[in-house]
Amino acid sequence: MSKRFLLLNGLAIINVVLNHSIGWTYVAMFWWVHRYTNLSSPDFSQLYSGAYFFLRVLEQWVIPSIPAFLMVSGYFASFSAGKKKLLGWNFVITRVKYLAIPYFLWSTLMIIFNVFQNTNYTATRLVRIYLTGQAAEAYYFVPLLISLYLLSPVLIRLANWNWKIFLGITALIQVLTKLVDYPVITGMNLPLAPFFSFINSGWLFVGHIFWFSFGMVIGIQQSDIKETFRKVRWHLLIISLIFFVAGIIEWEWLLLQSGKTWIGPHETLVDNIYSFTILSAFLGFWSAHFPFSKKMEELGPKSFGVFLAHSLFLIIAARGIYHFIPQLLAFPLIFLMILVIIGLSTPLILMKITRSSYLKPIYTYLFG
Repeated sequence: MSKRFLLLNGLAIINVVLNHSIGWTYVAMFWWVHRYTNLSSPDFSQLYSGAYFFLRVLEQWVIPSIPAFLMVSGYFASFSAGKKKLLGWNFVITRVKYLAIPYFLWSTLMIIFNVFQNTNYTATRLVRIYLTGQAAEAYYFVPLLISLYLLSPVLIRLANWNWKIFLGITALIQVLTKLVDYPVITGMNLPLAPFFSFINSGWLFVGHIFWFSFGMVIGIQQSDIKETFRKVRWHLLIISLIFFVAGIIEWEWLLLQSGKTWIGPHETLVDNIYSFTILSAFLGFWSAHFPFSKKMEELGPKSFGVFLAHSLFLIIAARGIYHFIPQLLAFPLIFLMILVIIGLSTPLILMKITRSSYLKPIYTYLFG
Protein backbone atom coordinates (compact mmCIF):
# COMPACT_ATOMS: atom_id res chain seq x y z
CA MET A 1 0.00 0.00 0.00
CA SER A 2 2.87 2.38 0.74
CA LYS A 3 4.02 2.36 -2.90
CA ARG A 4 0.53 3.27 -4.05
CA PHE A 5 0.48 6.24 -1.73
CA LEU A 6 3.87 7.35 -3.00
CA LEU A 7 2.33 7.28 -6.48
CA LEU A 8 -0.51 9.46 -5.19
CA ASN A 9 2.02 11.87 -3.69
CA GLY A 10 3.80 12.06 -7.04
CA LEU A 11 0.57 12.86 -8.86
CA ALA A 12 -0.36 15.41 -6.21
CA ILE A 13 2.89 17.37 -6.43
CA ILE A 14 2.58 17.64 -10.21
CA ASN A 15 -0.91 19.03 -9.70
CA VAL A 16 0.29 21.48 -7.04
CA VAL A 17 2.87 22.91 -9.45
CA LEU A 18 0.20 23.00 -12.16
CA ASN A 19 -2.19 24.83 -9.83
CA HIS A 20 0.26 27.60 -8.96
CA SER A 21 1.31 27.89 -12.60
CA ILE A 22 -2.36 28.43 -13.45
CA GLY A 23 -2.43 31.25 -10.88
CA TRP A 24 0.46 33.00 -12.62
CA THR A 25 -1.24 32.46 -15.98
CA TYR A 26 -4.32 34.28 -14.68
CA VAL A 27 -2.01 37.11 -13.61
CA ALA A 28 -0.62 37.26 -17.15
CA MET A 29 -4.11 37.23 -18.69
CA PHE A 30 -5.66 39.92 -16.49
CA TRP A 31 -3.01 41.94 -14.62
CA TRP A 32 -0.12 41.97 -17.07
CA VAL A 33 -2.12 42.78 -20.20
CA HIS A 34 -0.29 46.10 -20.61
CA ARG A 35 2.94 44.22 -21.34
CA TYR A 36 1.69 42.71 -24.61
CA THR A 37 -1.25 44.92 -25.70
CA ASN A 38 -2.19 48.59 -25.73
CA LEU A 39 -4.73 47.99 -22.97
CA SER A 40 -4.38 49.08 -19.36
CA SER A 41 -4.18 46.53 -16.57
CA PRO A 42 -6.13 45.01 -15.02
CA ASP A 43 -8.21 44.02 -18.02
CA PHE A 44 -10.70 41.13 -17.86
CA SER A 45 -11.64 40.95 -21.52
CA GLN A 46 -10.23 37.38 -21.63
CA LEU A 47 -12.62 36.26 -18.90
CA TYR A 48 -14.86 33.46 -20.28
CA SER A 49 -12.55 32.94 -23.24
CA GLY A 50 -11.60 29.47 -24.40
CA ALA A 51 -8.24 29.74 -22.63
CA TYR A 52 -9.97 30.82 -19.42
CA PHE A 53 -12.32 27.82 -19.36
CA PHE A 54 -9.47 25.47 -20.17
CA LEU A 55 -7.60 26.83 -17.16
CA ARG A 56 -10.73 26.52 -15.02
CA VAL A 57 -11.05 22.85 -15.94
CA LEU A 58 -7.41 22.26 -15.00
CA GLU A 59 -7.87 24.29 -11.81
CA GLN A 60 -10.81 22.11 -10.80
CA TRP A 61 -8.90 18.94 -11.63
CA VAL A 62 -6.04 19.73 -9.22
CA ILE A 63 -8.26 20.49 -6.21
CA PRO A 64 -7.71 17.07 -4.54
CA SER A 65 -3.92 17.65 -4.34
CA ILE A 66 -3.75 19.02 -0.78
CA PRO A 67 -6.39 16.55 0.49
CA ALA A 68 -4.26 13.80 -1.06
CA PHE A 69 -1.12 15.01 0.72
CA LEU A 70 -2.96 15.16 4.05
CA MET A 71 -4.53 11.74 3.53
CA VAL A 72 -1.13 10.20 2.73
CA SER A 73 0.42 11.93 5.76
CA GLY A 74 -2.34 10.57 7.99
CA TYR A 75 -1.81 7.08 6.58
CA PHE A 76 1.93 7.10 7.25
CA ALA A 77 1.33 8.48 10.74
CA SER A 78 -1.00 5.56 11.38
CA PHE A 79 1.56 3.19 9.85
CA SER A 80 4.21 4.57 12.22
CA ALA A 81 1.98 3.80 15.20
CA GLY A 82 2.69 0.09 14.62
CA LYS A 83 1.00 -2.74 16.46
CA LYS A 84 0.58 -0.66 19.61
CA LYS A 85 -1.52 1.77 17.57
CA LEU A 86 -0.07 4.67 19.55
CA LEU A 87 2.01 7.66 18.50
CA GLY A 88 4.58 9.04 20.91
CA TRP A 89 6.09 12.48 21.06
CA ASN A 90 9.36 11.18 19.59
CA PHE A 91 7.51 10.56 16.33
CA VAL A 92 5.84 13.98 16.45
CA ILE A 93 9.08 15.84 17.21
CA THR A 94 10.93 14.03 14.41
CA ARG A 95 8.24 14.78 11.83
CA VAL A 96 7.93 18.42 12.92
CA LYS A 97 11.71 18.86 12.79
CA TYR A 98 11.99 17.59 9.22
CA LEU A 99 9.09 19.80 8.16
CA ALA A 100 9.91 22.97 10.07
CA ILE A 101 13.61 23.36 9.30
CA PRO A 102 13.32 23.21 5.46
CA TYR A 103 10.16 25.32 5.68
CA PHE A 104 11.95 27.99 7.71
CA LEU A 105 14.89 28.06 5.27
CA TRP A 106 12.74 28.33 2.13
CA SER A 107 10.42 30.88 3.75
CA THR A 108 13.48 32.97 4.60
CA LEU A 109 14.68 32.71 0.98
CA MET A 110 11.26 33.92 -0.21
CA ILE A 111 11.34 36.82 2.24
CA ILE A 112 14.85 37.83 1.13
CA PHE A 113 13.72 37.67 -2.49
CA ASN A 114 10.76 39.91 -1.69
CA VAL A 115 12.99 42.37 0.14
CA PHE A 116 14.92 42.81 -3.11
CA GLN A 117 11.53 43.48 -4.73
CA ASN A 118 11.08 46.41 -2.30
CA THR A 119 8.78 44.62 0.17
CA ASN A 120 9.09 45.89 3.74
CA TYR A 121 8.64 43.69 6.80
CA THR A 122 8.05 44.47 10.45
CA ALA A 123 8.96 42.02 13.21
CA THR A 124 5.29 41.32 13.88
CA ARG A 125 4.61 40.64 10.23
CA LEU A 126 7.57 38.27 9.99
CA VAL A 127 6.34 36.25 12.97
CA ARG A 128 2.88 36.01 11.39
CA ILE A 129 4.39 34.98 8.04
CA TYR A 130 6.39 32.13 9.58
CA LEU A 131 3.53 30.91 11.78
CA THR A 132 0.86 30.95 9.08
CA GLY A 133 2.85 30.15 5.94
CA GLN A 134 2.46 33.47 4.14
CA ALA A 135 5.94 33.65 2.64
CA ALA A 136 4.57 31.95 -0.48
CA GLU A 137 1.09 31.03 -1.63
CA ALA A 138 1.69 27.32 -1.09
CA TYR A 139 3.44 27.47 2.27
CA TYR A 140 0.29 27.51 4.41
CA PHE A 141 0.33 23.73 4.03
CA VAL A 142 3.38 23.28 6.26
CA PRO A 143 1.99 24.95 9.44
CA LEU A 144 -1.24 23.06 8.70
CA LEU A 145 0.53 19.70 8.53
CA ILE A 146 2.64 20.48 11.60
CA SER A 147 -0.50 21.25 13.62
CA LEU A 148 -2.06 17.95 12.53
CA TYR A 149 1.08 16.05 13.55
CA LEU A 150 0.92 17.77 16.93
CA LEU A 151 -2.66 16.50 17.24
CA SER A 152 -1.83 13.02 15.90
CA PRO A 153 -1.28 11.28 19.29
CA VAL A 154 -4.84 12.24 20.24
CA LEU A 155 -6.30 11.58 16.79
CA ILE A 156 -4.85 8.06 16.58
CA ARG A 157 -6.43 7.18 19.93
CA LEU A 158 -9.81 8.41 18.75
CA ALA A 159 -9.46 6.52 15.47
CA ASN A 160 -8.70 3.30 17.34
CA TRP A 161 -11.52 3.88 19.82
CA ASN A 162 -14.24 4.02 17.15
CA TRP A 163 -13.12 4.89 13.66
CA LYS A 164 -16.63 5.36 12.25
CA ILE A 165 -17.63 7.92 14.88
CA PHE A 166 -14.22 9.55 14.56
CA LEU A 167 -14.57 9.97 10.79
CA GLY A 168 -18.15 11.15 11.15
CA ILE A 169 -17.21 13.87 13.64
CA THR A 170 -14.21 15.11 11.63
CA ALA A 171 -16.31 15.10 8.46
CA LEU A 172 -19.03 17.12 10.21
CA ILE A 173 -16.47 19.65 11.47
CA GLN A 174 -15.12 20.10 7.96
CA VAL A 175 -18.57 20.35 6.34
CA LEU A 176 -19.70 23.03 8.79
CA THR A 177 -16.44 24.91 8.27
CA LYS A 178 -16.92 24.95 4.51
CA LEU A 179 -20.57 25.95 4.78
CA VAL A 180 -19.81 29.07 6.81
CA ASP A 181 -17.23 30.10 4.21
CA TYR A 182 -19.88 30.77 1.56
CA PRO A 183 -20.91 34.18 3.00
CA VAL A 184 -17.21 35.13 3.02
CA ILE A 185 -16.76 34.09 -0.63
CA THR A 186 -19.78 36.06 -1.80
CA GLY A 187 -18.84 39.11 0.27
CA MET A 188 -21.87 39.15 2.58
CA ASN A 189 -21.39 41.68 5.36
CA LEU A 190 -22.24 39.46 8.32
CA PRO A 191 -21.14 40.13 11.93
CA LEU A 192 -19.35 36.76 12.10
CA ALA A 193 -17.75 37.01 8.65
CA PRO A 194 -14.24 37.68 10.04
CA PHE A 195 -14.52 34.62 12.28
CA PHE A 196 -15.79 32.48 9.39
CA SER A 197 -12.87 33.67 7.32
CA PHE A 198 -10.42 32.85 10.13
CA ILE A 199 -11.56 29.25 10.65
CA ASN A 200 -11.25 28.69 6.91
CA SER A 201 -7.66 29.92 6.88
CA GLY A 202 -5.52 27.48 4.92
CA TRP A 203 -3.02 27.01 7.76
CA LEU A 204 -5.69 26.23 10.39
CA PHE A 205 -6.39 22.51 10.84
CA VAL A 206 -10.15 22.87 11.41
CA GLY A 207 -11.07 23.03 7.73
CA HIS A 208 -8.78 20.13 6.76
CA ILE A 209 -8.91 17.73 9.70
CA PHE A 210 -11.00 15.11 7.89
CA TRP A 211 -8.35 14.37 5.25
CA PHE A 212 -5.63 13.57 7.79
CA SER A 213 -8.11 11.56 9.85
CA PHE A 214 -9.26 9.69 6.75
CA GLY A 215 -5.67 8.68 6.03
CA MET A 216 -5.26 7.46 9.61
CA VAL A 217 -8.36 5.31 9.35
CA ILE A 218 -7.16 3.85 6.05
CA GLY A 219 -3.97 2.81 7.84
CA ILE A 220 -5.97 1.13 10.60
CA GLN A 221 -8.71 -0.44 8.46
CA GLN A 222 -6.82 -1.09 5.23
CA SER A 223 -8.49 -4.29 4.09
CA ASP A 224 -12.07 -3.29 4.94
CA ILE A 225 -11.83 0.16 3.37
CA LYS A 226 -10.13 -1.04 0.20
CA GLU A 227 -12.76 -3.75 -0.25
CA THR A 228 -15.64 -1.34 0.46
CA PHE A 229 -14.39 1.19 -2.12
CA ARG A 230 -13.54 -1.57 -4.61
CA LYS A 231 -17.20 -2.60 -4.68
CA VAL A 232 -18.42 0.93 -5.47
CA ARG A 233 -15.40 2.23 -7.40
CA TRP A 234 -17.30 2.93 -10.61
CA HIS A 235 -20.08 4.70 -8.71
CA LEU A 236 -17.49 6.82 -6.94
CA LEU A 237 -15.82 7.68 -10.23
CA ILE A 238 -19.12 8.77 -11.79
CA ILE A 239 -20.05 10.83 -8.72
CA SER A 240 -16.61 12.47 -8.77
CA LEU A 241 -17.15 13.50 -12.40
CA ILE A 242 -20.53 15.00 -11.50
CA PHE A 243 -19.03 17.06 -8.68
CA PHE A 244 -16.07 17.96 -10.87
CA VAL A 245 -18.45 19.68 -13.29
CA ALA A 246 -20.58 21.03 -10.42
CA GLY A 247 -17.48 22.66 -8.91
CA ILE A 248 -16.75 24.57 -12.12
CA ILE A 249 -20.35 25.77 -12.36
CA GLU A 250 -20.51 26.61 -8.65
CA TRP A 251 -17.42 28.81 -8.81
CA GLU A 252 -18.75 30.84 -11.72
CA TRP A 253 -22.03 31.24 -9.84
CA LEU A 254 -20.18 32.39 -6.71
CA LEU A 255 -18.21 34.88 -8.79
CA LEU A 256 -21.47 36.33 -10.12
CA GLN A 257 -23.01 36.41 -6.63
CA SER A 258 -20.02 38.27 -5.24
CA GLY A 259 -20.59 41.17 -7.62
CA LYS A 260 -16.84 41.36 -8.20
CA THR A 261 -14.80 40.95 -11.34
CA TRP A 262 -12.52 38.44 -9.63
CA ILE A 263 -12.31 36.62 -6.31
CA GLY A 264 -9.45 34.61 -4.86
CA PRO A 265 -9.58 30.81 -4.70
CA HIS A 266 -11.55 29.07 -1.96
CA GLU A 267 -12.09 25.37 -1.38
CA THR A 268 -15.86 24.91 -1.23
CA LEU A 269 -18.04 22.09 0.09
CA VAL A 270 -18.65 20.91 -3.49
CA ASP A 271 -14.88 20.80 -3.99
CA ASN A 272 -14.56 18.70 -0.83
CA ILE A 273 -17.11 16.19 -2.07
CA TYR A 274 -15.28 15.98 -5.39
CA SER A 275 -11.97 15.41 -3.58
CA PHE A 276 -13.44 12.72 -1.35
CA THR A 277 -15.07 10.79 -4.19
CA ILE A 278 -12.05 10.90 -6.52
CA LEU A 279 -9.65 9.88 -3.72
CA SER A 280 -12.01 7.10 -2.67
CA ALA A 281 -12.23 5.97 -6.29
CA PHE A 282 -8.43 5.89 -6.36
CA LEU A 283 -8.56 3.51 -3.41
CA GLY A 284 -11.22 1.46 -5.18
CA PHE A 285 -9.02 1.07 -8.25
CA TRP A 286 -6.09 0.08 -6.03
CA SER A 287 -4.82 -2.72 -8.27
CA ALA A 288 -5.31 -0.80 -11.53
CA HIS A 289 -2.25 0.09 -13.60
CA PHE A 290 -1.56 3.80 -13.96
CA PRO A 291 0.59 5.23 -16.77
CA PHE A 292 4.09 6.23 -15.60
CA SER A 293 3.33 4.75 -12.17
CA LYS A 294 7.00 3.89 -11.58
CA LYS A 295 8.04 7.50 -12.25
CA MET A 296 5.27 8.78 -9.98
CA GLU A 297 6.38 6.46 -7.18
CA GLU A 298 9.94 7.78 -7.53
CA LEU A 299 8.67 11.35 -7.46
CA GLY A 300 6.55 10.74 -4.34
CA PRO A 301 9.38 10.89 -1.75
CA LYS A 302 10.67 14.08 -3.37
CA SER A 303 7.30 15.83 -3.27
CA PHE A 304 7.99 17.92 -0.16
CA GLY A 305 11.24 19.26 -1.62
CA VAL A 306 9.49 20.18 -4.87
CA PHE A 307 6.66 21.71 -2.85
CA LEU A 308 9.01 24.00 -0.95
CA ALA A 309 11.21 25.02 -3.88
CA HIS A 310 8.79 25.42 -6.78
CA SER A 311 7.18 28.68 -5.61
CA LEU A 312 10.44 30.64 -5.77
CA PHE A 313 11.31 29.33 -9.23
CA LEU A 314 7.81 30.05 -10.54
CA ILE A 315 8.08 33.65 -9.37
CA ILE A 316 11.50 34.07 -10.97
CA ALA A 317 10.31 32.48 -14.23
CA ALA A 318 7.05 34.43 -14.42
CA ARG A 319 8.64 37.80 -13.63
CA GLY A 320 11.56 37.04 -15.92
CA ILE A 321 9.17 36.49 -18.81
CA TYR A 322 7.28 39.65 -17.80
CA HIS A 323 10.44 41.76 -18.03
CA PHE A 324 12.38 40.12 -20.86
CA ILE A 325 9.96 38.18 -23.09
CA PRO A 326 6.56 39.85 -22.55
CA GLN A 327 5.33 38.63 -25.94
CA LEU A 328 4.98 35.14 -24.42
CA LEU A 329 2.36 36.43 -22.00
CA ALA A 330 -0.05 36.72 -24.91
CA PHE A 331 -0.09 32.92 -25.20
CA PRO A 332 -1.54 31.65 -21.90
CA LEU A 333 -1.16 27.93 -22.58
CA ILE A 334 2.46 28.24 -23.71
CA PHE A 335 3.19 30.42 -20.69
CA LEU A 336 1.53 27.80 -18.47
CA MET A 337 3.54 24.95 -20.00
CA ILE A 338 6.83 26.82 -19.48
CA LEU A 339 6.00 27.49 -15.83
CA VAL A 340 5.03 23.88 -15.13
CA ILE A 341 8.25 22.57 -16.67
CA ILE A 342 10.39 25.05 -14.72
CA GLY A 343 8.42 24.57 -11.50
CA LEU A 344 8.91 20.80 -11.60
CA SER A 345 12.32 20.34 -13.19
CA THR A 346 14.32 23.04 -11.40
CA PRO A 347 13.68 21.74 -7.85
CA LEU A 348 14.35 18.16 -8.97
CA ILE A 349 17.65 19.17 -10.60
CA LEU A 350 18.63 21.13 -7.50
CA MET A 351 17.78 18.14 -5.30
CA LYS A 352 19.84 15.81 -7.48
CA ILE A 353 22.84 18.16 -7.41
CA THR A 354 22.58 18.46 -3.63
CA ARG A 355 22.49 14.67 -3.19
CA SER A 356 25.59 14.33 -5.39
CA SER A 357 27.63 17.06 -3.70
CA TYR A 358 29.24 17.84 -0.37
CA LEU A 359 25.82 19.16 0.72
CA LYS A 360 24.41 15.63 0.89
CA PRO A 361 24.60 15.46 4.73
CA ILE A 362 22.20 18.41 5.00
CA TYR A 363 19.89 17.33 2.15
CA THR A 364 17.11 16.38 4.58
CA TYR A 365 17.26 19.79 6.22
CA LEU A 366 16.99 21.50 2.83
CA PHE A 367 14.25 19.41 1.24
CA GLY A 368 12.73 17.31 4.01
